[in-house]
Amino acid sequence: MKNKNNIYNYVKLFESLNLENLNKFDDLLDENIYFEDPFNKVYGIENFKRIFSNTLNKLDNVEFKVLNIISKNNIFIIKWEMIFFAFNKNNSIFGLSEVTISTNKKIISHVDYWDSYNNFYIKIPVIGMLFKFVLNLVRKRI
Repeated sequence: MKNKNNIYNYVKLFESLNLENLNKFDDLLDENIYFEDPFNKVYGIENFKRIFSNTLNKLDNVEFKVLNIISKNNIFIIKWEMIFFAFNKNNSIFGLSEVTISTNKKIISHVDYWDSYNNFYIKIPVIGMLFKFVLNLVRKRI
């Protein structure tokens, strides 16, 4: 992949992400970047880095693998897998990110799409059982 509008550097940073290299985002992101995922909606580089710092601090062995990238104009759709250890076992989440780059080649928006129910909530001990029970009730009524 060629270095198109910083997306290559952005992807490589995620694939090697750790607490020591979070500040490398400063060179790639617009200062008012918008980030959204199933749990967060924030603006600004510091808030963006705080989300990933929390992720790296709360989960063990976090690894991002970029599986595919498609683009049109200044929008990139990135298919990824996040691998981590939590709830006493290895887990992975598959998702898509819509990343928008401005004319100054800085990333201005990163919106993640992933299934938080199947990839997170039902994996939580005890609470996950409650979610599964409620889902089964809903399925029976539909």
